[in-house]
Amino acid sequence: MKKILIILGCLLLQGCMNPYDDELQVINLGVESTTTSIKSVFQNENIVIMEFETTIGSKYSIQIIPFGQETPIKKEGFTATNNTTQRVFDLSKESAGYYDIIFIDISGNEVKYPIIIK
Repeated sequence: MKKILIILGCLLLQGCMNPYDDELQVINLGVESTTTSIKSVFQNENIVIMEFETTIGSKYSIQIIPFGQETPIKKEGFTATNNTTQRVFDLSKESAGYYDIIFIDISGNEVKYPIIIK
């Protein structure tokens, strides 16, 4: 009976041990950004070309949101590889109306720019 209790106790202790204690996962948030700005926005019909000032190695997010709403119709995250980053969005399948381009860095700094889709 003692052997059974010892075996059960050992199994119980092993089950309580966290197998991930030695494997702490480090999440890389990238380099802290020193610049987060929209350099230019060019719109030709419903094609929008945006240029951003970025910090190499920093992570950013671009969202295009209908005015007055919270759910983006387009969103993209990226890690900057240059001091200037360009993105092109085709919005021809979206409804006509007012939209905000929101550019965000990992620190939560954000810049908004309004556009109109006709």
